[in-house]
Amino acid sequence: MLNSFYDKFIFTNGLQYKHNNFYLLNLPFVIIPVDALIGIAEVNDSKLNKDIYYAVKNSIKGSLKKEFQINFGVSGDKGLEFMETYFTASGWGKLQSTNLEFEKNRALISVDNSPVAINSKNAKLHADTFIRGFLAGIFSIYFKKDVECVEVKCKALGETHCDFIVKPLEEFNFEKKLVREQLNVE
Repeated sequence: MLNSFYDKFIFTNGLQYKHNNFYLLNLPFVIIPVDALIGIAEVNDSKLNKDIYYAVKNSIKGSLKKEFQINFGVSGDKGLEFMETYFTASGWGKLQSTNLEFEKNRALISVDNSPVAINSKNAKLHADTFIRGFLAGIFSIYFKKDVECVEVKCKALGETHCDFIVKPLEEFNFEKKLVREQLNVE
């Protein structure tokens, strides 16, 4: 048994390995060592981190949204709950919405046990660039409004867990170095 989330798909033949690739229904995915992501996280280049963040965010907002609505038939609150479960079951850490303000397009998210943050030894910047992109994409879909994500606490930098703020770009204070390091002013 893998975990209760993936076990359901194994039982229903929704998780497959074909043509040398893994598929969750028709969504291709890979299993990679965390060290590959740590290597990227420890580059300590805010421009590179921004490029990765926006690439992940735009990918989630585009093709992944379509795949999850078609193959999983989920949207709205049910879709957000499904994505949180999928995220956690896939080994990215325990994701929890600690404060969700749908009307204001805002969310505070905590992630316990981020494998990248836990295992990063040489990170000088917040390490969870992939998670930020994932959260920004998912919440842009959920809120039906483009939002951004900034990691404000990071286990790789000595915190007990990782915290993320999700909200519209115009609500971030670009006078703060942390925001400028993680987001483009546009």
